[in-house]
Amino acid sequence: MKNGYYLSIYACIDKLSYLKELTVRHDMNLSLWKKEGKNIKLIHYWELERLTGNKQHDIAFFDLNQACNLINNLLKQYDLSLNDMVEIWGTPGIDTCEDYHSNYEYPNLCYHSISHLFSSLLFNTELFHNEDIIALAVDGGPDSLVDKKITQKEFYSGAFSTKGNIIDVFPINSPGGLWDGASEFYNLKEGTLMALASASKSELNRDFELEGSIHDIKSYQTVRKNLENILRNIEFISDSDEGVLFNYFDKRFSKKENKASMAVKAIQKMSIEIMEKNLEKIINKYNIDPSNTYLAISGGYGLNCPTNSHLMHKYKFKGLIAPPYINDSGLSLGIALYSFYKKLGKEKFEFKFENAYYGDEDLSFYETIERYKNFVSNISNIDSDTVVDDIVNSPIIWFDGRAEVGPRALGHRSILADARSKDAKEKLNKIKQRQWWRPVAPIILEEEVSNWFQHAYESPYMLNTFKLIEGRECEVPAIAHLDNSARIQTINSRDNPKLYKIISHFNKKYNIPIVCNTSLNDSGEPIINSIEEMINFALRKKFKVAYVNGYRVEFKNHESYLENKPLKRKFDFNSYVSTKEKNEWLEKLNPYGLEKNILEFYVKANNMEININNKADIRMLKVAYKVYN
Repeated sequence: MKNGYYLSIYACIDKLSYLKELTVRHDMNLSLWKKEGKNIKLIHYWELERLTGNKQHDIAFFDLNQACNLINNLLKQYDLSLNDMVEIWGTPGIDTCEDYHSNYEYPNLCYHSISHLFSSLLFNTELFHNEDIIALAVDGGPDSLVDKKITQKEFYSGAFSTKGNIIDVFPINSPGGLWDGASEFYNLKEGTLMALASASKSELNRDFELEGSIHDIKSYQTVRKNLENILRNIEFISDSDEGVLFNYFDKRFSKKENKASMAVKAIQKMSIEIMEKNLEKIINKYNIDPSNTYLAISGGYGLNCPTNSHLMHKYKFKGLIAPPYINDSGLSLGIALYSFYKKLGKEKFEFKFENAYYGDEDLSFYETIERYKNFVSNISNIDSDTVVDDIVNSPIIWFDGRAEVGPRALGHRSILADARSKDAKEKLNKIKQRQWWRPVAPIILEEEVSNWFQHAYESPYMLNTFKLIEGRECEVPAIAHLDNSARIQTINSRDNPKLYKIISHFNKKYNIPIVCNTSLNDSGEPIINSIEEMINFALRKKFKVAYVNGYRVEFKNHESYLENKPLKRKFDFNSYVSTKEKNEWLEKLNPYGLEKNILEFYVKANNMEININNKADIRMLKVAYKVYN
């Protein structure tokens, strides 16, 4: 491979998908890389949702021109353009070669899953080359842009490697489809459902069993239908079933919430059983000693923190490799790492994901503050005593350096509050427009974690849940779930020196090495990316203080700020095509006015030789849709 810059893009370019907002890929992202000899360096990571404001960005580019304009705009800060890339991977229509994917190396496994797999397997090549690793890629399901034969393949993949040698790559089962089904049934995000499960004490008195396992398109559909039947049966539970089918209705919640909580507890149990069966099979087949082996997890189900912690505790793995971009937001990374691995062959390249902060940096502090000077009463340098006092008085905004990547705030785009305060969680949930029972995550000094949490270990990307040591929950009531567990982030002086210093000072003053941390964004809004977006949020939400790149900013005149919703982001993605042009294109591309669900099926199943301008083909499409749905 030549030295130079490489670009990996997980996106979609398709006119019909753009016009009808058909979801082919979601959480779209791209990453810029530089190869120098054996050294591979990640330069920048962009998540499209941060740039467009479309949460979990799933809207395709209209055409190559729109894609090139946006990407060249991003590359400009490095004095680069698409023309400077040695190769571009991941997205048909803009990729520059066809030998980057896994369709020939692993013909029975979906490329989407292989990309997830390598995002964790090669997360740190020093570990890869010197340790044993079991890797599991567990998500909801694949996309078919690069891999057009997903209906004929196994959906999910696992691997076992020893000292840099991948012994085997094989199909596994994933619980992801269960959570897709529950999310769709209750119309709630998976994270909200998980929080509800631990919040309400209502619980079924017997287990439900699903026939079969989820590993391909047919089993996915079968299990989803079986799950829907189970969830519908739970909906029929009434007061007369108390003590028989379930324990009781928790009076703090509605009956609907209690039933959802019962269901999700059952789904969580089934999910853990699926993961345990995966591991038991792998451990027995390859005679693995877990205590000398790392567990690497990727795919959206990896956001299920209780499962990660359960598996680590039960099997006593040597360590957990779980990247912050664990869901589809990390696929451009997996695409790139697999490409380097494939193309470099036996040559041992070096790569290490240093920390979570590969996103955008906003250096426009003075210019932006000048534009909003009527709303700023004071600017001063950071002082640890003042920051701690501010946190104690009320939640503060913490905006520092480059943004973290992935779906969770990790101390660079955060709202911080006093974990000792019973009111802190209520204030934060009100600010974020969330349910009262939603938990707030803690940031804790890495060296203190075992003094506060049971069976705890380093968790830099907030992908583990640990229970507080008995008696500690009364000291930090704001961060404890109702079952006294917490989804934690550990912090050290190397990765986040500014915030580490502040929490250390908080600990010195109050003997508490923990503060509350929630993401800096409003309900339905991606994590805030720029200083101006942050100021908009601060003024709308009546924040008194924000800390921005080492400065303390105090706000005033909140009532004079007339904006009542988040600012538009850097790229107005949706208005690339005028209304008139949209209508003209839809007449050409969808002349018979097919419904969105059928069009989405058509676009996703892009290996079908069907022309939707032909009535006979449309009949075939509708038949196929009924078969698969």
